[in-house]
Amino acid sequence: MLDICDVIFYRSLSLSIKEIKSIPGMCVEDVDHTLETNARRLEDQIRQMQMTLEKLQTRRSMVQRIMDLERTSFQVLRDLLPAMKLFSPEDRESLETYVQDPYQSSILIKPQQGQEIQYGIFLACPDYDLGNSVILRDQDAESRLYLKGLLKVNAQSPDCNNAGAFLEAAQSMGYGSGQLTGRYLLTACDGYRCDYYEAWLEIWDNG
Repeated sequence: MLDICDVIFYRSLSLSIKEIKSIPGMCVEDVDHTLETNARRLEDQIRQMQMTLEKLQTRRSMVQRIMDLERTSFQVLRDLLPAMKLFSPEDRESLETYVQDPYQSSILIKPQQGQEIQYGIFLACPDYDLGNSVILRDQDAESRLYLKGLLKVNAQSPDCNNAGAFLEAAQSMGYGSGQLTGRYLLTACDGYRCDYYEAWLEIWDNG
């Protein structure tokens, strides 16, 4: 009866059948080593699961942000945007950032230059080391006026996007406009494969 209870108990500790079968022949120190090894393995699994859970929660918050932006439409506000460097598949740091934290991925659309589109990476701090990278926009020195909204870009044909809606909204409000900067949120289906961005259009009062 005691042997059966021991097997059930050790299984509840996530020990393998092989380890459990070996325990009766172990000395006290060996049992302690086996338990310590499994404790470390479980701690590693917990850390990995916690990291995965945090990523899931972050992704859900991005989905919620998309839905919020769709509900609020366009919004005039003052904001402070970070610097952005050009994304390059040959830049290892850019690739690592894209994989580890895709929400630092960005897009820059210049309506005044035939809707030129460039992809970039937001830089976390002003004291950035560009190396061989190209700066797309400097960090805002102070809060600026923006028209904020949801930017939708066709993943297969980036020229197909709703940047024009930002310009029309700004014009209808009497604002002049500049570059459109977007922070990547999610890729999903909207009748086509759509990249969603939280986007800010530079605006100023024409008056």
